[in-house]
Amino acid sequence: MALPDSLTEQSPAFEGDAPVVHERKRGRPKADTNASINEAQLLQTAFAMFAAQGYEASTMRAMARELGVSHNLLNVRFGRKSELWKAAVDWRLAEASRDVEMAFASAASSEDQLRDLVHRFCRWSIANSDIVAMSYSEGQQQSWRLDHLTAQFILPFQKRLQRLLGDVASRRDLTPLGSGALMAILVHGVSSYFALGPLQAKLLPDTYGAAGLLTDQEAHADAMAQFLLAGLLVDRKT
Repeated sequence: MALPDSLTEQSPAFEGDAPVVHERKRGRPKADTNASINEAQLLQTAFAMFAAQGYEASTMRAMARELGVSHNLLNVRFGRKSELWKAAVDWRLAEASRDVEMAFASAASSEDQLRDLVHRFCRWSIANSDIVAMSYSEGQQQSWRLDHLTAQFILPFQKRLQRLLGDVASRRDLTPLGSGALMAILVHGVSSYFALGPLQAKLLPDTYGAAGLLTDQEAHADAMAQFLLAGLLVDRKT
C-alpha cells in the first residue's frame, strides 16, 4: 500500500535530506551498477545503521563506505535517504515477520493459534533486536516514518491479533489485556530481555556464557511465553 505524498515529502525538519553534491575524487571510481552489490546486503546494512543511529544521524555516504561502494550507487538506486529508509524497512520487516505470521494461517483452534503466536513472537525476539530498537526510537515522536511503520506493519498485525484474541475470548475466559498492551509486552518487554544483553549480563551473570551471550536463549523465550499465556488464559469460573 503506497503512502500518500504528504507522508513521504516532508519538510527538512522531518526529511533531513540535503542536496547531493557530487565531488570528483582522485583514483579510479568504483563501479556503479546494480550487480555491484547484493540487494539483501545493501538493505540489511542500511537498516542496521538506521536502527542503531536513528534516521537523522544516518547518512547514505556512511552506508556507502560500510558497503565499499561509491556514494553515487545509492543515489542512483534510491535517490533520497527517505526512499532508502522505506526500502530497508519494508524488506527487513517483511523478512522478519514471516515466521510469526504463520501462526495466523494455522488450521488449529483459535486458542492453539494464540499459544503458537506467543511462543513464535518470544523466539522472534532473540534475533530481531534491531527491529525492536527502531520501533522504540521511532515510536517516541510523530513523523512520516512512524506513519509508515504503523500503516504498513503495526496496524495490520494488531488487527489480526485483536480478532484472534476476540475469538479466543468468545470460547473461554481471557484476561482483557487488549492487543495493543500485549504487543507492547512482547516487543518492548520480552524483546528487551534479549536486546539489552550487556545489562542482563550484569544482572544475571550466571546465565551468560563466556562470549557474553545468554545461554539457551530459546528455553528462556519459551519460559516467557508460558508465563504470558498463564496470565492471558485464565481458568473458566465455575
